[in-house]
Amino acid sequence: FFSSTMKTAQAIKFFALCAALSSANAFAIKPTKLQSKTSMASSNENEEEPITMQTWNPLRLLVLKAGLTEPAWTSPWNYQKTVGTFTCAFCGQELFDSTSKFDSGSGWPSFWRSSGEGAVRLVREFDGRVECSCSRCKSHLGHVFMDGPTKGSLDSSLVSTIPESDPKGRTESARLPRFCVNGASLRFEKNGEEA
Repeated sequence: FFSSTMKTAQAIKFFALCAALSSANAFAIKPTKLQSKTSMASSNENEEEPITMQTWNPLRLLVLKAGLTEPAWTSPWNYQKTVGTFTCAFCGQELFDSTSKFDSGSGWPSFWRSSGEGAVRLVREFDGRVECSCSRCKSHLGHVFMDGPTKGSLDSSLVSTIPESDPKGRTESARLPRFCVNGASLRFEKNGEEA
C-alpha cells in the first residue's frame, strides 16, 4: 500500500509540474523574490533577468522542480574525470567545478565545495537535512552532509578557495561538506584538459 501511495504522490507532482510548464510563458521563467525563512544563503542579487529553461527532459524536471531523487549509481557524472564545470541543468548557472568533485561512495556525484559565493542556496528541511538548490532558479540539486573529506587530505591551495557561503564544521579539524547532488540536475561543460 505504501509503495502505491508514494507512486501516486509522485505522479501528482509530475502532472502538476507539467501543468505549470504548459502555461503561456514557460520558456522565460522569472524568479520570485520570496525566499524561505529557513534559508541559510543569500539570494542572487540579479533577479530581474528572466531565466531561460534549458531542459525538457522529464527525469530532469522531476528532480529539479518536484524534488525527486534519481536512483543511486545511474548518473554518468559519478565516473566523470574530465576537467570542467558543472552547471544547473535548468538555468545554466555555474554550481561546481571538477576540482571539488570526489568519490564519496554514495552513488551520486559529490562535491566538497561550490564554485563560488552564493552559487548554491541551502535550506534546512523539516527532517533536519539540508537541501541544496540553485540560487538562481531555485531548482533542487540534492542535499548537503557534513561527512566530506578532511582539509588535510586536499590541496591547501584549493581549500583556501572555499566560498564563505558553503557550510562549515564546528571545529577547524571538522570534515568539509559533501554536496550529494542528483546527476540529472547537472550539465557538464568540458575545459578540454584531461584530469
